[in-house]
Amino acid sequence: MNEIISKAGNIKEMAVILATYPTPEKWTAVQKKQAVEFAALLNTAQKMISAASLVGINYESEKAKFLKNAGRSQSVHTQIAYKAALDRLEIWTERQKLSPLELTPAQADDFIYGLRGERSSASIRLDIAAASSFFTWLERRHEGIKNPFRGTKARPVKKSAKKIEIPTAQEVEIIIRDLPADLAAAVSVMAYRGLRAGIFETLSIKGNKFSGYSKGKEVSGALPSEVLDAIKNAGLSLRKPFAEVKTNTFEKRISRAIEKLFKNEKVKAIYSCHDFRHFFAVSEYQKDKDLHRVSKLLGHSSLLVTENYLKGLGEVA
Repeated sequence: MNEIISKAGNIKEMAVILATYPTPEKWTAVQKKQAVEFAALLNTAQKMISAASLVGINYESEKAKFLKNAGRSQSVHTQIAYKAALDRLEIWTERQKLSPLELTPAQADDFIYGLRGERSSASIRLDIAAASSFFTWLERRHEGIKNPFRGTKARPVKKSAKKIEIPTAQEVEIIIRDLPADLAAAVSVMAYRGLRAGIFETLSIKGNKFSGYSKGKEVSGALPSEVLDAIKNAGLSLRKPFAEVKTNTFEKRISRAIEKLFKNEKVKAIYSCHDFRHFFAVSEYQKDKDLHRVSKLLGHSSLLVTENYLKGLGEVA
């Protein structure tokens, strides 16, 4: 401790000396030596201050709080994605014998470079977004933390999004007719009411009213008769029609069934579950061009979200 105090005294003393110095190009050899010593002491002091500020941070506790509140919607899927990204970062820092809290911008870039070849560009961008979000959150809570991912140029370039394929009304009818009854019912929920596949496990129906959770938010409303009929025809319980099957299982089965239809040239593309929500959005908007009504049906947080959504589908200029 005495040594640290002594060095601190030297820093103050040298700072006073340097304040009287001429411009650097006029420094003598002695003055240059003193400036180098001062810079070395200052660098050491800054590292000590930075290290001391990290000692009081309980990384695991902070990470748990962050994940609990991950994303604006507090979605379980977001929490899982964020945790996976931070797990990958921790594995990398452990190999480097670092604490994640000690990560510098250069090391953050090296971590990103290390992901190349192991993960797709889109997945790497998601990992960076999650890690950056965590460090920005820490920044707001602890003075000594800076987000090392901010401004990185190592992020993979985002490729142009592929054109969104939306099934026609005739194709939706073909798909519902040809799919097994339970899958047909699931497609009806998405195509004729615009619900996301993520709601399946929590979907509950009473009369023609439904409720459930989608992207971490509770959603509710009315189901049209064709959806209710499809569920009944499949012999599913109206109370909890899809509770026994995991969402990703439904998605995989639907994808395989539509791929078969595509190979048999019955549909023009291998549609995803979300493409049926696109179909619903476009169909409803084309009825009366009422953005507000469509926004409420889709459960969007604002008209701007709906407007941008429809722009992406080529419906709003």
